[in-house]
Amino acid sequence: MSLSSLQLDAFLAVCRERSFSKAAKSLAVTQSALSQRVSALESQLGQSLLIRDREGLRLTDVGERLLRYCVAREALEAEAVQSLVSETGLAGSLRVAGYSSVVRSVLVPALAPLLRDHPDVRVEFLSREMSELPEMLLRGETDYVVLDHVWRRAGVESLPLGEETNVLVESAEHSERYAYFLDHDSADATTERLLRKEGLQLDPSRRCYLDDVYGILDGVALGLGRAAVSIHLIPERFPVRLVPGHSALKNPVVLHHLSRPYYSALHKQVVGSLERRCRTFLAEKK
Repeated sequence: MSLSSLQLDAFLAVCRERSFSKAAKSLAVTQSALSQRVSALESQLGQSLLIRDREGLRLTDVGERLLRYCVAREALEAEAVQSLVSETGLAGSLRVAGYSSVVRSVLVPALAPLLRDHPDVRVEFLSREMSELPEMLLRGETDYVVLDHVWRRAGVESLPLGEETNVLVESAEHSERYAYFLDHDSADATTERLLRKEGLQLDPSRRCYLDDVYGILDGVALGLGRAAVSIHLIPERFPVRLVPGHSALKNPVVLHHLSRPYYSALHKQVVGSLERRCRTFLAEKK
């Protein structure tokens, strides 16, 4: 049985856009034509690939497996084209998603030498909330996600990149609001986990939110409260200090990607660069 490239491209676009109308626009076809292609693919396979409910579009188990095939097929095609036309080595597209304390400070510098050496590689770095990242990978919106834990799921592979060392810090110049604690949002449990390790409880009425790890650091320096932050983010001579009597909380930094029957040369170089270089950028700044 041979699968239509047009139908596979339509399915992949729907997975990535999470919308038939947006997927149709991305492929420059009508929504009706796109829907017909996906329906024809489902009919040929004799399986439902997508479920439409109040939360939007979800992949079935068969849909997830087909998505992995589509991603691998796309990578293989990109590598074949690159080998025929590129004169500068690797080429293709690369999408890496992670949480705010590692994207700018770790992932970007870890991949920078590879990207400079291969200027035909297009890259997109995405910073998202931790809870959003797994579904982004499953929907095909990104090629890689970095989490602070190992995500055990069939069809997903993981690779440890190092450890983040979280410490409790306070302003070195302002002490008026030491009773308050700064986090991303109400779902951010980093400070709570660090305090719980010391047998302490976090008072919900003493929480404040800044939505961004660099905003949290600035907030601490300006005396808005204390916060648990990764030690590699603290610049030299920055006006914050460690809160005495609190030990560090270590979290793993773990790369995840979909399992594939074939891994492109670009994939191997990306994974190798991250595995070799991330630990350097996770270390404390001296």
